[in-house]
Amino acid sequence: MTLHQQIFQVLDQPMIVLKQRNGEVLIEDANPAFLDLIGYSLSYLKAKEGRELAERFNIDLSKRILKSEIRIRTKAKVQLCLRIEQLPLPQMPEEDCRRALIIAEDLTAYNWIQQQVERGKVLMSGMIDKHLHIRILRDSLAPLLLEPEQTMEDETLLQFIAENERERIVGLMEEACLRFEEKNITLHTSKLSGIELELNLTFSPIRNGSGKCNIMAFVIWDFRPVSEESIDPSMKLKIWMAKRDISAGQLSQATGISLQTISKLRNGKINKPQRLTAELIASELDIDMNEIWPETRK
Repeated sequence: MTLHQQIFQVLDQPMIVLKQRNGEVLIEDANPAFLDLIGYSLSYLKAKEGRELAERFNIDLSKRILKSEIRIRTKAKVQLCLRIEQLPLPQMPEEDCRRALIIAEDLTAYNWIQQQVERGKVLMSGMIDKHLHIRILRDSLAPLLLEPEQTMEDETLLQFIAENERERIVGLMEEACLRFEEKNITLHTSKLSGIELELNLTFSPIRNGSGKCNIMAFVIWDFRPVSEESIDPSMKLKIWMAKRDISAGQLSQATGISLQTISKLRNGKINKPQRLTAELIASELDIDMNEIWPETRK
């Protein structure tokens, strides 16, 4: 086995190699990630799927296809929506056939998240792989929850969960995977930027064609500080701006307050703003002024 073949086999990205000779398209090879995704063996694919793919999608291996979406039915009778990219491979001088590499991406988790977005306000959404690594899709909370230059992407889930919550959450995830059902839960985070948060979220196992759950999709609907006592006004302002998904620039434009003043309020350089400033910001965030500033200047 060549080095390129070894790389093809170990990559987590589902991939197949198609071969076209005399107008007939066959699947020549598929890596374990692709076989796991659809649930069929390589021998089955070689015997059947190549011809079906050619007939359904008019495959021409001489062309490059970027981000085309197709639907396929798996062995577990689950219909998957895949985004595929087709890359023509160099033709060897001594061969009379064409080859192309097909790179596939399962869109099931993305589509589930989009369904949740259509149901209501989603503050954060993402995916967790079988190693409990986080893949963030949309994240308005990161500037609030994390230190500068830190990211939640590809971090492990457990480091963001309060230690006394970890066993319970892992158990709920395992149960959801066994039953293939969504779960609505509340959990406490570890201290992020000095505060502990309570999150309301929904997560769903994503089943592949082998009947396995290698991906868990999640959305966060709401969050709040576990304790308000030790939180200063600047952090409260950041929290409410994150909950309303509004940036400093948008808040400045909506209220007429200068961006410089809003930045000082967010950075803790102004802890007691003028009453009119506080009222304008609170009105735009649709909250009572005292939620952030118990005291103001006249």
